[in-house]
Amino acid sequence: MLPTKGRFYATRYDWKVDHQFNPGNKLFGRFSHVRHRSVGRFSNEPLWELVDPQFTIPIDQSNVVVSDTHTFNPTTINEFRFGFNRRHRTRRPATQDGNWAQQLGIPNVSPETFPEIRGANSRYYNFGPGGLDEQLARDYTFQNNVTKIVGKHALKFGYEVVRTTYDALVEALPSGIYNMAGSERPFTPNTGNRFANFLLGTVGSALFTKAAAQWQPRWWSNSWYVQTDWKPIRTLMLNLGVRWSHETPFQTLNGKQSQFDLAATDPLTGRRGAIVHRPGALAKKDLNNFQPRLGVAWNFKEKWVFRGNFGVITSDLLTNTLDNNFEEFFATANVEAPAGDPRQVFRLSQGPPAFTFNTSPDGSVPFVGTNFSSRNATWFDPSMRMPYVMNWSGGFQYQFSGSWLAELLYQGSSGVGLLNNWDINVLPLNVSSDPVVLEQIREQYQNFRPYPHFGAIQHYSNYGHNTHHGATLRVEKRYSTGMTLNSFWTFSKTMNDVDEDGGAGGITWYNRQLEKARAGYDVNHRWVTTATWELPVGKGKKYMNVTGWRNAALGGWELMGSQHFQSGPPFTVNFAGSPNRYLPRALRPIQIKPNNEVKLKHVDVGANRFPLSAQQRYVKTDGFIYPAAFTPGTLGRNTLQAPGLVRMQASLSKEFPIVGERVKFQLRFDVNNVYKFHSFFNPVSTFNATDPSTFGVFTGTRGSFSDIGTGRWHGIIVGRLMW
Repeated sequence: MLPTKGRFYATRYDWKVDHQFNPGNKLFGRFSHVRHRSVGRFSNEPLWELVDPQFTIPIDQSNVVVSDTHTFNPTTINEFRFGFNRRHRTRRPATQDGNWAQQLGIPNVSPETFPEIRGANSRYYNFGPGGLDEQLARDYTFQNNVTKIVGKHALKFGYEVVRTTYDALVEALPSGIYNMAGSERPFTPNTGNRFANFLLGTVGSALFTKAAAQWQPRWWSNSWYVQTDWKPIRTLMLNLGVRWSHETPFQTLNGKQSQFDLAATDPLTGRRGAIVHRPGALAKKDLNNFQPRLGVAWNFKEKWVFRGNFGVITSDLLTNTLDNNFEEFFATANVEAPAGDPRQVFRLSQGPPAFTFNTSPDGSVPFVGTNFSSRNATWFDPSMRMPYVMNWSGGFQYQFSGSWLAELLYQGSSGVGLLNNWDINVLPLNVSSDPVVLEQIREQYQNFRPYPHFGAIQHYSNYGHNTHHGATLRVEKRYSTGMTLNSFWTFSKTMNDVDEDGGAGGITWYNRQLEKARAGYDVNHRWVTTATWELPVGKGKKYMNVTGWRNAALGGWELMGSQHFQSGPPFTVNFAGSPNRYLPRALRPIQIKPNNEVKLKHVDVGANRFPLSAQQRYVKTDGFIYPAAFTPGTLGRNTLQAPGLVRMQASLSKEFPIVGERVKFQLRFDVNNVYKFHSFFNPVSTFNATDPSTFGVFTGTRGSFSDIGTGRWHGIIVGRLMW
């Protein structure tokens, strides 16, 4: 075994200025620079070093903050703040412009990059170092806030403007992405061998890309607010406010952007629906973004306080992926057999057939190819509005002794109109009930799409919605007799239709509510306890109240502990290896037994937990069957729950004075996973009746060697000099 190579360096420099010109005016400034040098990709294969040696991806990030605080009088304060952030990332593989493909025997290939060789959408042996890309992001922020005390009101109002620019040279692969094929039996599931495809050198399809321009989106964001902290009576505090914000709709510099238009005519095929390149905003302005805020704290009885709030927060619409709405400025050429033709298109030894990118007067490059499955489009909803999140809470606090506090709190939230994108160029589930027609559609799916001259058409709109409800019971011991403690238990549930911004998918776009389920990050139960204890040993303490070497060695130590118990997240069961035939969509099996018979409890996986193969299967194979041909199955999303998490951390620390209070040395001993509890990753959730060896088993534990879940006790000794 060869040693793993690579080093990761992160260096930060800070320069600060903090100056008070007079009692009423204070200036603060800071410049920070972070320099990242981390390995982008490396291989332990000696021969692969010739093609793809280790390289780094340099990232440089600079940040400037300047703020001025001016006190006009005892009741009026103004604060002005300016901020600037710049992040620059460059990725240049060592194979760039090296003509490596032709040197290794693949003719008719661009010398710019090495081809990416894939089997079933994954790279063989990491073949494919990628291509050149560069990203430069900049943010400029101007903000002003005024605080004014008027009677029982503490008034605050302010304004903020943010300018965001992004310049990206998106990674292109002019030498191609090769999807190997050729050993499978045409249109027959579970046939073929991926590695045999590679050995035969038979390419089923290839995609070639070229960056015809830089992707350069630009945004303005404006917002203002006004609020008051009002104390009408001694025991009641109200916080009342409203905020308004606006973000300019998506557009790019110089109008180099794309938009799918349902009514336009495609110049390549003459069909309805086309990619157009029109400058300006892709959606109308959304000016109705008023966000009320209400907070209350009511000390209605001695030792009792009620706290509650309601608020609305508007989320931004900055794109979450590179090259959104950039088709044809990021040119593509697809080499693929016509729909329904299962033959390979070329061999590696022959190289791909010749093709030419043709640039239009507006700088765009139309799609090249006759099979349109890789000709994708983006449709940004012209009626897009800014998403918003409502949150509310209410709870009681009770101080039942001098240092002990109990709290019962309910919290809820709802995200409305969240940004997601769905592929709309798909067929409904009820497209036909005739098996002959369905088989024809399966073999030539591209020809039956609503827009057969396109592959995926990603529609970006306000699709997303989520809800959260949770109750928390908390007990706190404030600092006394050298000890603090905070322990809370939360019972909650989070529902959504997709876990994050960006791409969404499921059984069918035509009924997206089928995906409404527990969020993939939902944790029903969570109990966390943290405590600190100044050990009662040493000078001024209960035990060994002495000075000298004994106090220096044994006195003044502080012990900290943190304990986590939480239930596991849900997961979705899908399937593979079915002898039946289906149309392209998300497919899920049919569960024939209840959850309590299908899934074990964590403790039931057996005493022999390592190696993982010695465990009992966490999810049982006999609880599922394949759906009938051309049906999607009946199992929902996130219906089973993975094992929970148990973790304890502890730390023992002491400060040693070196020069009074000016120079100190801290010695700390940290321990992770004190009692070696192993918390597993989600089990393998792909049901496969033809190869059931991995379904329902664990492939590893959570975290790294020094983190949660590994079953290892891990200690760290840290020394810190402070002056």
